[in-house]
Amino acid sequence: MNYTTPSRAFAKRQMQHGLSLVELMISITIGLLILSALSTLFINQSRTRAELDKSNRMIDNGRYALELLSDNLRLAGFYGNYKPSGTPAATPDPCDIANITNAATSLDVLLHHVQGYNAATQASQITGLPASCGFTYTAGSATTLKAGSDILVLRRASTSAVAPAAANAAAIYFQVSNCATDTTPYQIAPGTADFTTFRNKDCATSANLRPFLVQVYFVSPDNKVGDGIPTLKRLEIDATGAFVTTPLVEGIEYMQIDFGLDSGTDGAADSYIAAPATADWPNIMSVKINIIARNNETTSGYTDTKSYALGNAGAFGPFNNAYKRHAYTQVVRLVNPSSRREVP
Repeated sequence: MNYTTPSRAFAKRQMQHGLSLVELMISITIGLLILSALSTLFINQSRTRAELDKSNRMIDNGRYALELLSDNLRLAGFYGNYKPSGTPAATPDPCDIANITNAATSLDVLLHHVQGYNAATQASQITGLPASCGFTYTAGSATTLKAGSDILVLRRASTSAVAPAAANAAAIYFQVSNCATDTTPYQIAPGTADFTTFRNKDCATSANLRPFLVQVYFVSPDNKVGDGIPTLKRLEIDATGAFVTTPLVEGIEYMQIDFGLDSGTDGAADSYIAAPATADWPNIMSVKINIIARNNETTSGYTDTKSYALGNAGAFGPFNNAYKRHAYTQVVRLVNPSSRREVP
């Protein structure tokens, strides 16, 4: 029998000469489905990573703001070996250099180791702003204030001492007399002042100087004018004896400060108040910091309907916009004034 013809037909059926149009369309469709799924996964992962990055920046900014304020609050009221006492006659303007260096008013300055200006609610503007700081609620200034945020003032001497001969003529210094026969215990003066009358224990050599520091913390609606990024800023005396503004932390939207008042003499806070009277400032022994940190960019599809508790100022929000927020609270003991009252 002859099997040649069937074998040849079978061999031809095993040969592949190409794809049909239907097979090609099916392959392309499957490839497009896989590519679409991978693209969707990549986009979702990118969005998730972007949101995590924004949230991490917000958390870092809030923690850094708390750390920065806390570290400086713990140094407030440091005046070397001088212990101020008495009741202040008036609450000083923190940016008035003449008031700081005036012998008649300098004790009031020292008795206000911390000081605050209160915005009572989320929509409140501070009344009685310090005239010399240049604060305003009008947009377009580096010292524009955000409504609903307090102003916090800290005063202290530097922990580094310098010899009178090395004084910078324009800077402001604090000098304490250690000589028992000197009639004046201290002075706050520019570098051009006479530092020879405030002496060491030997009553012969001049006492060292410490740069005098005044720091004014506030929240501005902008980092750079017009950018719309709420920012924690600081006004402070520089080496030229003038106040300069420094942006510190972006994304800090509100700051509310409650002051721990010692009603006795044990150096511990007995109550927290938002607006101490003039006579109460020497008795502030701790500070409760309340802040809201906000993302700098919006989140698509998100609406902030939450409220945030900020101490005595109550609840802030809901804001009903696309920015994510987080509230932070921390209590800081004022080490220097409270330690002076401690009894062993």
